[in-house]
Amino acid sequence: MNHKPGLLAETGSLRPGKLAEIPALGISYEEGWELARWCKRGAVEIEMNVENKTAPGKGYHVIGEVPGKTNETIIVGAHFDGHDISQGAGDDATGTVVVLELARILAPLKNKFQRALRLIAFDAEELGVLGSQEYVNLHRGDLGNVALMINLDSAYGPVATHGFQTNGFRDTEAVLKTYTKDFGYPLALKDRVVTASDNFPFFMEGIPAICMSARGENPALGRGFGHTAADTLDKIAEVDIKAAVMTIARMLARLADHAGSLGARRTREEIKQILIEKDLERALRAQDKWKF
Repeated sequence: MNHKPGLLAETGSLRPGKLAEIPALGISYEEGWELARWCKRGAVEIEMNVENKTAPGKGYHVIGEVPGKTNETIIVGAHFDGHDISQGAGDDATGTVVVLELARILAPLKNKFQRALRLIAFDAEELGVLGSQEYVNLHRGDLGNVALMINLDSAYGPVATHGFQTNGFRDTEAVLKTYTKDFGYPLALKDRVVTASDNFPFFMEGIPAICMSARGENPALGRGFGHTAADTLDKIAEVDIKAAVMTIARMLARLADHAGSLGARRTREEIKQILIEKDLERALRAQDKWKF
């Protein structure tokens, strides 16, 4: 049931890369409210006809790299796939546009930074974060060179709302703090673990993985229009995308030449403890994503 009025049923996924054990449907706030009213009167029986089809598919990532003076690499990614019920403008065409703009801005700076910058438009995020997980699976031999992963998922909005979610990597958060004073506007740093986006496969490998955050909509609207038919281009202000590019480009330029470590890697046991401390074990088990 959607928490937001407007006849907007939400869509999503239940299992990473496989069918769930039972059917599930997203319904609108209004439909949920009506069902709740009926349930107050007693037992309710509902008959639904759900027409779904599944078939094998093939996905592709789009990858560009700005070489650095060393093999150490910062990955910046956003997913370009979206759910079929809408344009997916906020989630995550905005992030894809930011990655493309970063490529345009940074391409002339090859071999100027100490660290290489790998810019990735991931496919198949909405189907259980499949695309970035497969990237990690296929590039394990290269993961030792990855110093940091930055995820841009719906990270657009006025500069006053910009910040980073640091996913338990406190020394990475400390590095970010050394540069926030340079920006002239506040950058909120939150120690929140994001488990349903392209940072998560890197996080599970112990690689410092953070998410840029911003709020392009009224916070009173909760998670906003994402995953509904209303996630359309008219909701996106061009100035908010430009602001997101400005923030991430300025931070990237600093991180790419940062003299020290961008954050220590975590062991498998440390990753497990972070998830337990954030009270995420039950939810991840329910999603079949608990790997311990």
